[in-house]
Amino acid sequence: MKKIISIGLAGMLICGAVTAQSIKIANTFGGDADSTGGSDLFVFQNQKNEDSDGYSNEFTNSTRVSNRLQMDASSSQFDARVRLEFAAGKYNGKESTVRLRGYGRYKPVDAFQIIAGNDFSTKVAVDAGYFAASDDSPKFARILQSGLGALSNLNFGDEDNIFVKVGGGLRFEDGSILNINKLGFDVGLSFGMKKLFSAGATFQNVTGNNISVGVFAGLNSIENLTLNAGYIYNNTDTDYITKTAKNSVSFTAGYKFSDLGLFAGVDVVCGLGNEYLDNGETKKYQKNDTDLIPFLTKLNISYKATDNLTVGAKAKVSMMIGDDDSGETEVYPNLTYNLSNKFGSVTTGVRMTFDKYGVAKFAVPINWKYTLADIKK
Repeated sequence: MKKIISIGLAGMLICGAVTAQSIKIANTFGGDADSTGGSDLFVFQNQKNEDSDGYSNEFTNSTRVSNRLQMDASSSQFDARVRLEFAAGKYNGKESTVRLRGYGRYKPVDAFQIIAGNDFSTKVAVDAGYFAASDDSPKFARILQSGLGALSNLNFGDEDNIFVKVGGGLRFEDGSILNINKLGFDVGLSFGMKKLFSAGATFQNVTGNNISVGVFAGLNSIENLTLNAGYIYNNTDTDYITKTAKNSVSFTAGYKFSDLGLFAGVDVVCGLGNEYLDNGETKKYQKNDTDLIPFLTKLNISYKATDNLTVGAKAKVSMMIGDDDSGETEVYPNLTYNLSNKFGSVTTGVRMTFDKYGVAKFAVPINWKYTLADIKK
């Protein structure tokens, strides 16, 4: 099934490239877990004491170079993205990895579109599920993630200020064509009024025993302000929660101070109790008869100091509430510099991770992002 999707995706991309009115090719080189995936370029891991708790303050280091080549093509009825990622250097036991991801989307009319591929990114997501600090839509807020699907976009009212987006489709995994339990059906909707509010819901894997549901609402009546909240049943996106949770809530707020060049945002996801699902069976997180509740929050502050320089700081705090030993804090002061003569931008900083014993590790992310081609017909 994976090969069938890849062949179909390749065909759609070729058709899109031939008929495209706009083609952009960009490359990101270096090693940055935020933008190239996998790992930061240089990682220094503190070693634990052999005969006692805590760290020895002796660091082992690893280097992993990554690259992301991305092409976006679009026309009046078609748009597509293909992303080739590779990484060299040992990471999680792997010496090197290569990934090819992307999608193709056909729009025969403005109100209807068909999409296929192995990664839709955030192209089909609930507006109110957006996270401001992460600048992302978590998986539980995406109507469609991969496979084959259809989407209807409707606008009506005065100046088309009311919008409704409804979608559904099949999400394929390896071997899913032979195993019905791996063939997931996803459906969802997003609606609202421009400059007032938005809301929506996602229903993922509704035909299997691992169904996930998300319900979201947001306020967009104040310019430059993002304010969204949600409820998630069977939250399995561990990029945004410490461990999976049967019931959880999310909250995000962000504001752009345009005149000051300043942005501040926060994301919070917390379990409602200590229950989680394991193949449809409810289980509980406990330690010494104490209930443990998953919790994670992310902070992001950035300041545009000059036309070419942006400085900022990101932080992430994850823990199991009820377990004092589980807390982990990540701090990442960073800067982005725009190079002259259209040579792109370079981002770097120092990412430090702390736990109850002190510095667990620190890393130096570096990425250089630049445009190879930007063609408009």
